Amino acid sequence: MKKRRGKKGKYVIRAKGGLLEDTVWKRTLQGYPIPLVCSIREKLLQRIPGITEKFNSNSRYFGYWTGDDKDRIYIYVQKENLVIDLHIEPSYVSELEKEGFVIKPRDNFQGQAGWLTGWQVPHLTNKIEAVIKWLRKAFEGD
Repeated sequence: MKKRRGKKGKYVIRAKGGLLEDTVWKRTLQGYPIPLVCSIREKLLQRIPGITEKFNSNSRYFGYWTGDDKDRIYIYVQKENLVIDLHIEPSYVSELEKEGFVIKPRDNFQGQAGWLTGWQVPHLTNKIEAVIKWLRKAFEGD
């Protein structure tokens, strides 16, 4: 029997592997700035072997995992920023703040599970490599 990856909502579309086709999510994000999210998606595909993507068209978020592992990253697309929840210790907040990022922790399922939540990344950031460094960290362990 194939292991099921959590409850599938009617708004969630999962790739079989890799990234979803742009047509799956671009219409939902019409009117939102997307160059940063496009860049992040490309870099994750290049740098995280076996990454898989899902998109929730209702909440406008991308989720990422590898293989049969659990989700490691959620990227919520908002008008002003990306809000990122990472499967890393919340103790990294001070390091992210030292790099100039704003963290507004959220009391959501991920926050209650011990994730670092509420990382605000402006669409016009010039710190894309720092963002990718932290996203990759979410895949380094448990």
